[in-house]
Amino acid sequence: MALDKLFEIDKDFYTRKWNPLEKDLGKVVFKYPIVSEEFPLYDYDWYLIVALEKADKVSTDRHLLTRELLLNYRNAIREGYNHQLDSALDGRFSYPRNKNTIQGIRSYIERIFKKQDEIRKEMLGES
Repeated sequence: MALDKLFEIDKDFYTRKWNPLEKDLGKVVFKYPIVSEEFPLYDYDWYLIVALEKADKVSTDRHLLTRELLLNYRNAIREGYNHQLDSALDGRFSYPRNKNTIQGIRSYIERIFKKQDEIRKEMLGES
């Protein structure tokens, strides 16, 4: 058995490959809008795993689960956790609370980055 294919998840919108013995050699390939290059998946990047698992709960318009949307979702989850902008994210592999729809994901991304922008403006004394 080839070690690079020890574990693989193949969904309609992404493929994830990893080897638990080589923690920083995981890979994700996004399939929409076209099959993308491999995106590295590091052991510490649980935010991307949560984004993919949560996005898998979307039941309609799955072709809209693009690389761009999923990476923005990952970034929003990371910021929501690291800067305590989402109280539902209380630890590794916590799921954000949003509807399991494309619009729910987009709204979550918008909400987190709006909160982040408000905090930045407050710190800089902007209105």
